[in-house]
Amino acid sequence: MPAGSAAQYGVEWWSPRMTKKSVAVIVHYGPTGPTIELAARLDRSPLIDQVVAVANDLAARPGALPPGVAWVVPDRNLGFGGGFRRGAEEYPSATAYILLNNDIRIDDATIEECLEIVSRDGVGIVAPTLVNATGLQSGAAATTRVLGAPRVLRVPPRADIQDADWVTGAVMFIRAECHRQVPMDARFFLGWEDLEFCRRARRAGWRVLLSPATAWHSGGGTIPSGAYGYYYTRNQLWFARLQRWRVRAAIIAFWSALVVLPRTIVLDLVRRRGLRLSTLVLHGIVDGLGRLPSASAPFLDEPRAARWSQWG
Repeated sequence: MPAGSAAQYGVEWWSPRMTKKSVAVIVHYGPTGPTIELAARLDRSPLIDQVVAVANDLAARPGALPPGVAWVVPDRNLGFGGGFRRGAEEYPSATAYILLNNDIRIDDATIEECLEIVSRDGVGIVAPTLVNATGLQSGAAATTRVLGAPRVLRVPPRADIQDADWVTGAVMFIRAECHRQVPMDARFFLGWEDLEFCRRARRAGWRVLLSPATAWHSGGGTIPSGAYGYYYTRNQLWFARLQRWRVRAAIIAFWSALVVLPRTIVLDLVRRRGLRLSTLVLHGIVDGLGRLPSASAPFLDEPRAARWSQWG
């Protein structure tokens, strides 16, 4: 059983009176406006001790950023998981991390509830219920049986705190002890790292929970159009391989090559967009079956999708 109960740390172990115990890490890419707005909101919260933004686009610190917010510029684009790891490294003594996209809106009531839940004995990861302009976006989540793909249960079965196979990384509360034991895999760069992280945490004995408290996802759209087709295809294969699902990995490879790729080619031709998306899917299959990089960092040439699509 993972060590560290709420009683051990005290009922206010995440309190702002304890230096740098709750650290919010915003993974930034693209226009600075949304990141500045979110960072300023979190910086004003008495529940958060430190806010750090990791600039994956290598942008210089914006002048409008509150002075108390740390702005970290890595050597290169580290992707989502790598960006979070870089931000967490700045505050290794933290007790809890809050991982956020820059297009998330979250209030103090939700922050307080999720911090309290993640302080409970054995809890490693907590996420709020995520909503967007169309309603519920992410509740308790599972994976499909055959392809192992992430599946969102759009209607949570209960209105109370519940265990989940995985929760979205768009906004995730992470016990620091859990992350130190099973750090988020940085090789995925974009997509599937939250699912893989939750599965390893559960295997290590940590609970992954969904809170009924809500957060809002506006959808910033920083991913170039179509580029996600490469990462979804590649990372799905990587995920299956890392789970040692040899049969599933083979099924996913054949499905991608014999069903997904031909269907994408037809759509490209019908919509007269050349073979742009088909090329991304094809390279996703090839890279998905190729060499796996180290879990601590993505490929040196990421974003690899920029080779075959516009990225900016």
